[in-house]
Order: sequence, then structure tokens, then C-alpha cells
Amino acid sequence: MSDSQIKNQKTTGTRLRAWRKSVPLKLMQLSALIKVSQGSLSDLENDKSMPSATTLANLATFTDLNIYWLLLGSGPVTRDSNSDLDSSTEQSRLYEDFLYMMQDKKLKNIVENLIKAYQHGGVKKQAQIQGFISALS
Repeated sequence: MSDSQIKNQKTTGTRLRAWRKSVPLKLMQLSALIKVSQGSLSDLENDKSMPSATTLANLATFTDLNIYWLLLGSGPVTRDSNSDLDSSTEQSRLYEDFLYMMQDKKLKNIVENLIKAYQHGGVKKQAQIQGFISALS
């Protein structure tokens, strides 16, 4: 399937299937990667159901698939940093990802405490936080 054929798919399910086959990934490989059953993924690809928020988050986390394209059929198929995405679009996506993650109450509490510690902890505390985060990446 050519790039234009992949881009011109009409439904979420057919777009997901076209992208998966273009990568290429087998159904069982993608289902394991995004942590859904093969049956659920098959239902998505056959337009019997829509992807859950968790499935969309896992697609965004574990693949380069552009979720905007998957759901709406517009924009680039993948999230290449050197593709059609400009920095403001990338920042917008990061902000949307951040808002989605903040729905997790434990994570939201951790982030809020980290921000408070950084803002009120002084130079030494800020350096410790920066060092810790640098070590994670």
C-alpha cells in the first residue's frame, strides 16, 4: 500500500490497519506492544469499536503513529519531528499529552509537589531536581 493509499483511508479502523501493515507489524505484535488483546485490536481495525483513551495513549507512547491522523484522517500519518509538524504543533501535542497524564491523581500529586519543591527550594534544591531529572533521560 502506497503512502497516499494509507493517508486516504476513510475510517479509524482502516487507517489503523493500513498504518500497521505499512510498518509492518502483525496484529499480535501490535496488540502486545500497546497492551490490548488481539480480539480488541481486530475489532478496532474492523470498525466494530473505537479505541479507548488507554489504547490511544499506548499508541502514542509506543509507536510513532499520529493519533490526530488516526482519529480524523488529516495531518501526517506519523509523528516525525522533521515532517509537517512545526514547533507550535509539537508543543501543543506535548501540552495535550501532559493534560492527559494529569488525569492520573497520583502522578498529578507528584508533579505538583515537584513544582512546589523547585519553586520554593532554593538553588540547591533546584540543582538536585535538575540533576535527578537529567539522570532519568
